[in-house]
Amino acid sequence: MIQYFLERPYLIAILAAVILLTLFVCFKAAQASARRTKGNEALIKKMKEENELRNEFAVLTQTLAAKSEPDRLFRGVALNLQKKVHDAADMEAEFASFTQEQREIYALSFVVEDGGEKLNGFFRANGQPLTGEALNAFRRLFDGRALEIFETEYNAFDPENETQSMIPDEIGKLDAEFASLLTEKEICTAAGNFMKKNYID
Repeated sequence: MIQYFLERPYLIAILAAVILLTLFVCFKAAQASARRTKGNEALIKKMKEENELRNEFAVLTQTLAAKSEPDRLFRGVALNLQKKVHDAADMEAEFASFTQEQREIYALSFVVEDGGEKLNGFFRANGQPLTGEALNAFRRLFDGRALEIFETEYNAFDPENETQSMIPDEIGKLDAEFASLLTEKEICTAAGNFMKKNYID
């Protein structure tokens, strides 16, 4: 057998290449599997945390609101509002039944969820009445440049507004500036602090 390969050295090169290719494929498969496992673990962890938050804030009282961390309070209440809408036979009617503050909390939670990496992600993924209520929430909680950017992107993505449109590069610059001004946690904390001062059941 060895003699056979010695007489045909090109076969040794082919065999070596096949072995290297097999090792490379196995390595890549292991990397992909590790990424999937890590992604699944992160998703399970997130779902567990969200379930704990929903349970913690399923019954909101003034005492619970007062003693809770602001960002945790906001996320817990928002998750329960999302569940109410999701579980309703008529989702639009359920959303419409909320108080003004509840609608704003609900909408703001999607700013964090869909616009966490890039603000325009929220406006691309959602329409009225969600975007309008999110704008109301932003006007209630923020001012200055952060609010100005939010209003600019709101108008740029509003299909009813024909006076303002923007090229992708401009939106990208606004997204980057917005991210430098406000983090997801800062948005959640501002909303939670408002809720603590204005008890919302």
